[in-house]
Amino acid sequence: MTVAAPALRSLAGMNARQFSRIALLCTAYAVVVPISGAAPVLPDQRDRQVLETMLLHLLADTNFDMTRISTNGTSIVLHARTPEKTGFLMSHQIRSDIGSHTIPSDAESDLRRRNTPPDAKPDTYEAVTAFYTNLTFTAGIVVADLTGKWGTRFYRPLQETHPKARGWVEAYLPGYSKDGTRAVVRAGVGPSAHGAMLTALLEKRGDKWIVKWHHIAWYA
Repeated sequence: MTVAAPALRSLAGMNARQFSRIALLCTAYAVVVPISGAAPVLPDQRDRQVLETMLLHLLADTNFDMTRISTNGTSIVLHARTPEKTGFLMSHQIRSDIGSHTIPSDAESDLRRRNTPPDAKPDTYEAVTAFYTNLTFTAGIVVADLTGKWGTRFYRPLQETHPKARGWVEAYLPGYSKDGTRAVVRAGVGPSAHGAMLTALLEKRGDKWIVKWHHIAWYA
């Protein structure tokens, strides 16, 4: 499975912080071989509810203008599988991305736990393999395999295959608080020239989830 890393203009003159973020992007989109004998993880209906709430929230957000398409009659594309590395789930990276926002520590820990294989080797950022193709989402959310369609800047390949899409999302399995009332979502979003990462906090009210806040960190 080949996923192209986000387009990078030049490494010349790059400072340490910029290089660190580029390294994380390459780590997140690196080509890896699934762990031998490891069966894919199946997201459950709670995952579907949380991701559906988040995706519909983005679809209706006029600021989520990745392809400059009107919100009327459009869609959002969810990549069929989770990211292949967990570099973007490290505490220091999350703190850097969300600024003044905060997320529950237990939900953050669960986010890393659910996306990391039990036998992962230290400092390898190995991730579980999970596919969203077993879930049925509401209209407006399209689950598709975007492998090989990311493109140099992601714009043209997405428009060719999904002309009504306002953007794509590559989501990790959500993390949950111990009491089950809060959820954290981390996901790559695009099209974007240098990559972008979404963080969102959701809260359960009754039998529904609502988005408390979401923030997109744009990398340069």
